[in-house]
Amino acid sequence: MLVGNRHSYTRHGTITTSRFPELLFGGDELLLDGELIAPGTDAPDNFSGAMSRFSGNNDQPISLMVFDVITYLQASVTYWPIEERKELLTEVISKIDSPYINLVPYVATEGEQLFKVIKENKMEGVIAKRIGSLYLPGTRSDDWRKIINWSYHDVIVSKVSLGPLTVQLHSIEGDYMGSVVIGFTKEIRQMLKSLTPPFSVTVKSRGWTSGGKLRLPQIVEIK
Repeated sequence: MLVGNRHSYTRHGTITTSRFPELLFGGDELLLDGELIAPGTDAPDNFSGAMSRFSGNNDQPISLMVFDVITYLQASVTYWPIEERKELLTEVISKIDSPYINLVPYVATEGEQLFKVIKENKMEGVIAKRIGSLYLPGTRSDDWRKIINWSYHDVIVSKVSLGPLTVQLHSIEGDYMGSVVIGFTKEIRQMLKSLTPPFSVTVKSRGWTSGGKLRLPQIVEIK
């Protein structure tokens, strides 16, 4: 989410100013990039809570975790190296008097040790950014890499629907575990169309939702 210039926007350009009035601050001299989260007490994050607030549940508390700065004093700083933008970001966040806008912590070294802490606390993962990298709007670059802390689970496919391909998952005990809608390889897609449920698969997921379902599961093996 982008916040500043008296507005807030999604990364796709949807204006969300009226949905998140608590994120507005100051004038039009600063534009920040961050991630909207719903702080929780029983999990490292609450993805479904953030989506609930985005859909209109105004009772859901939210916070913006800021990781980059795009404009400062109405001038673009996207061409600054990441380490200089981080220094500027730390400075400007300290001057914003808002409990809803917070700085994403980062380390310049010891990334592997940080990822171990992420895994121990069952958090989603980290973003690794190359020193000296620029901010490239709308561009995917190898200079920024998402490193996900996947969890793996053996589950049962109870139903396969086509168009779009959707796979319902249940535990061995029969509890609904969520559905797979993304991440199909060509080989797995072909196998799913030829098999009749129930059958076993191994999936990877980004942890769990607050409702106890697998978050964004993907099939890695059909047994």
